[in-house]
Amino acid sequence: MSMKRISRWGIGPIFAAASIIYAVVTMIISRHFGQLFKIESAQGPTLIVVGVALILLGIPFFVVAILTVSKAYKADKLVTGSVFRCCRHPLYASWVVFIAPGIVLLSNNWISLSTPVFMYVILRLLVRKEEEYLEERFGADYLKYKSSVPCILPYGSLLGRQ
Repeated sequence: MSMKRISRWGIGPIFAAASIIYAVVTMIISRHFGQLFKIESAQGPTLIVVGVALILLGIPFFVVAILTVSKAYKADKLVTGSVFRCCRHPLYASWVVFIAPGIVLLSNNWISLSTPVFMYVILRLLVRKEEEYLEERFGADYLKYKSSVPCILPYGSLLGRQ
């Protein structure tokens, strides 16, 4: 029995909704308790520089991922090149690894640092649906790709391993 073709958005809308709700809750808590959650251990300019750098890394990573996914989805092909060499889910990774942490650092509150952690955990749970679909749709090609490329964290590529 063949699975119905997954939406081009995959688990993205559920992942985004859960992440946004969690982030809003942490922002409300932070705003309500003000100074209690301010990051005191780092200098303000350091947080800004690192936050902006993460965002500036994440945005092109996201754009390349979304353009690549759109093209591959239309062609009904497995994509393993470009940013997909770094991790199997670079579209989500761009938010979990770069953009959300960058935004959190700019907000200068430690309770919001739990947002990227929450995003990672919820993504690991949700992405199973996409992984199952890709395994069924692309079979051995996907299994080979899956065995050699990390799921979300692009640690292999960052350490020079492929």
